[in-house]
Amino acid sequence: MPNRRDPDGDVPLWRRTAREVKSAVTRLLAPKGISVTPPDDPYLIVPILGQSNAFGMGLPLDAADTPHPLVHQWANSGRAKNTAILAVDPLLHETPSRRVGFGVTFGKALAEATNRPVLLVPCARGDTSFHPKNGYTWDIANTTTRRNLYREAVASINAALARYPDATVAVVLWHQGESDVPLLTAPDYQRRLDALFEDLRARYGPELPIIVGGMVPEEMEHSGKDYRPINAVHEDTPRRLPRTAFVPGHRNAFNSDTDRHYNASGVRAMGSDMWEAYRQLDAHRLDSYRR
Repeated sequence: MPNRRDPDGDVPLWRRTAREVKSAVTRLLAPKGISVTPPDDPYLIVPILGQSNAFGMGLPLDAADTPHPLVHQWANSGRAKNTAILAVDPLLHETPSRRVGFGVTFGKALAEATNRPVLLVPCARGDTSFHPKNGYTWDIANTTTRRNLYREAVASINAALARYPDATVAVVLWHQGESDVPLLTAPDYQRRLDALFEDLRARYGPELPIIVGGMVPEEMEHSGKDYRPINAVHEDTPRRLPRTAFVPGHRNAFNSDTDRHYNASGVRAMGSDMWEAYRQLDAHRLDSYRR
């Protein structure tokens, strides 16, 4: 009898193995990126955490975003891993992205407003959840799943801070939740989400701002799954936790009916809206960052 799996949980082992082989090859083929001169001023660090829309799934991959000389990334894969290079889409997450995300848009706005160098730390991976799935988890308390993406993200942030000890973790950008919709109840999801945010603040400062991006409206409406409970957790985050903001996604801003991720314009709009939310949330510290 074939090994049947929950289609919203683990896939068969052979498919998991094929995905891991593909990811390994993608890492090996990742571009080296464009080297940067170490900046004179300390970096403002912006971790990008979550699943596919944080990873960057927007199409088309075009030249709409020209590189900004002050916006760099801490490469998490490829030949440039654990070094700072220019931040251009697709970013080098633990597996390199192939499309557009919201990080570069946000980074440019932060650099323009402060005249400070910005170091994006891209740590997202598609189709990942707090509930263990295909060997991955975001649950900070999980010690048994093969890869804990939160711990890997912390290791990447800490490596960047070790290389640039005068840097500041300025804000965290989070976009996730789709893969947990059929796997966790809303209260359990909220508990794990809040624990992750609290742990980030224990590590990088109790006043650390966190911006939560909203899931694609059309995906929530037409997927056949009940996204409402976890979407409500996201929307309620600013009422539960201080110095957080929720940013809803734009409508009519997804790739296609068969690929309901934010398209390039939609994900750039998300980056701009995240910036505006952060600008309002952290205006005082933003003034102190300016050069």
